[in-house]
Amino acid sequence: MPPRFQLDEDEDDLQKSANFVKAPESAYEAVYSPTRLRLRRLVLRVVEWEVPRLAKMQRRWRSPALDRLFVFAGMLGNHTFFMLALPFLHIFGLGVFARGLSFVVLWSFYFSSIVKDYISAPRPASPPVVQITRSPAHTIEYGFPSSHTTYVVSALLYISHYMLNVWAVSGLWLYLLWAVGLVIVFSRVYCGLHSVIDVTGGFVVGALEALAFIFCYEPLDALMCSNAGPLYIIAVLYAALSTMPRSLDLCPCCIDAFCATSVTAGLGLGAWIHVRLPFLHQGDQFNRIAWDTSLTLTQNAMRCVIALALSVVWKLASKPMIISAVRRLFPKDIAAQTPDTTSRTANGQAKGAGNACSSAGHKEQLDKALTPYNIKRGHYGSYTIMASDENLARVPIYIGLPMVVTVVSPVLYYMFGLMPGQHAA
Repeated sequence: MPPRFQLDEDEDDLQKSANFVKAPESAYEAVYSPTRLRLRRLVLRVVEWEVPRLAKMQRRWRSPALDRLFVFAGMLGNHTFFMLALPFLHIFGLGVFARGLSFVVLWSFYFSSIVKDYISAPRPASPPVVQITRSPAHTIEYGFPSSHTTYVVSALLYISHYMLNVWAVSGLWLYLLWAVGLVIVFSRVYCGLHSVIDVTGGFVVGALEALAFIFCYEPLDALMCSNAGPLYIIAVLYAALSTMPRSLDLCPCCIDAFCATSVTAGLGLGAWIHVRLPFLHQGDQFNRIAWDTSLTLTQNAMRCVIALALSVVWKLASKPMIISAVRRLFPKDIAAQTPDTTSRTANGQAKGAGNACSSAGHKEQLDKALTPYNIKRGHYGSYTIMASDENLARVPIYIGLPMVVTVVSPVLYYMFGLMPGQHAA
């Protein structure tokens, strides 16, 4: 009896609606550069070589207990887990470490996304590989590199750096940290969601990004908090989002990139404001929300409730208002100017790009969309996602979320007597 979270391509309607409708190879040749095509074909050859071996490994090793273990491990390494966990580092006043880890993890989202869109290589074919996941959304993204691996490796390296060089913690705790991380990484292969080359690529991208931040973060942090900090922050955000590669297929990787980089911009702007409000920190500890062990368990719980409640309120209240504002600024949805290159399900839901395309209508739509003008300007494929009003609205929404945690919430902590040394109001 297969576990209830296994996706069965023959029976699961949700999986069917999420399946990619892959563009013909001629479309990639018309759009992608020779270098991009060579890299894509190289990864494809390796993935195709791995598929029967991965399927054989699953047949030998799978069991209900291991299925549940590795699905749970995968949940510990997804972006939802990090988005829920990272705010607590700021709430509890971990300062530079909280900001640094947030930047490392969130920028790993970005770099993983741009490499995925650039290479445009699908995940291991299913069947014969069985995809085991609670989130079918994972199956409609490209495969190389593994985003989970990128997030996890970047976080492991940054935390290890602090454990060894700042906190002087090593030995058993360090081994335990890496053991958990490696289980998460292996879960991507066991669950049939990535090949070994996907995981290897994620390891390399995550390691390079984390090492760069470890060596460069302190001067970058000082620059971010300088008087001209907001100008640098907005310039980096604009450069990052405007230079993202367009993929021919509708891979939603770019959504993660927009959200993650916008959160980092909000963290930077929040830090810039925070250091200029002296009542929010103690002495020279201006880089963190004031906190020490004098706070009671109740006070800490109240701080968490305030920050999380405000974040939820901001997300729910700001979304319709900001989307409406974007539509007023851009009355005609930019994405609507680009022909729809996707196939659609019976209920009108867009399909993506991964299994072989057998629809002549889909090819005809592609031929109409891939004009020299659209190719030159990048108006194809994932551009329709990037330029939609909903996606553009994500930028101010996700800039606001960390500012709620690092600026608005601390002001309320101060007002309600939830700062160290204060008496409860």
